[in-house]
Amino acid sequence: MSGLVSINAASARVTLYRNVRDFFSSQKIAEVETDLFPLNISALKSPIFQISKQYRDQSIDRRHRTEFSMLQWSQSDWTKDQVLLDLDEFLKAVFSGEFEPERRSLRQAFIQRLGFDPDELTAADLRLEARRLGLNVSLGEDRLAWLKLMFVHFIEPTLGIDIPLYLSDLPSQWRDTQFDGNEKLNTNVDIYIDGIKVGSVLSRDQILNIVFGLDRLLMIILETRQIDKVMDV
Repeated sequence: MSGLVSINAASARVTLYRNVRDFFSSQKIAEVETDLFPLNISALKSPIFQISKQYRDQSIDRRHRTEFSMLQWSQSDWTKDQVLLDLDEFLKAVFSGEFEPERRSLRQAFIQRLGFDPDELTAADLRLEARRLGLNVSLGEDRLAWLKLMFVHFIEPTLGIDIPLYLSDLPSQWRDTQFDGNEKLNTNVDIYIDGIKVGSVLSRDQILNIVFGLDRLLMIILETRQIDKVMDV
């Protein structure tokens, strides 16, 4: 990474973190420094957020690193509808813009992009659709694997191109635990900007939490598809 890119990335990170903290300050949401999130969030009487370094042992690629920065935000009394409204305000504050994020179900995404309803197709049907699209692989009778394959290749890169998009109604096993970790968490909504998943609304024990990959938000801000371009050196 060149020195110029490093300076730009460092400056953008400072601005991003300031905007994030200013937003939470305006909402009277407290920042915590200890890792309260694995604890019983339902016992909290007020909302909290945390910016922290996280680590994973799995392989890396252009969007994943072994060390990354994460924003976590939790409230004990959130409903799904209220979470999305709060997300609207958060994204407007971070990107200093006025927009109305799009909401789309996974089923709608398949219908609009690939022309078929995944709920109506068997694994064999999905294999035929994959081959029609030029994906000649063998995934057997695993419907979810076929859906993920086509999603990653043909749908994900088109999500949130003009405005942020909330992708909802995800199967219970949709999360990529290889990179997202914690198999006990369920994904309610994935948040996409410019074809990149930048965050998720997660649930565990009926408690909703929001997580954002701050490095991925920087990728959007700096208009790069490579996470290495936004990392500290």
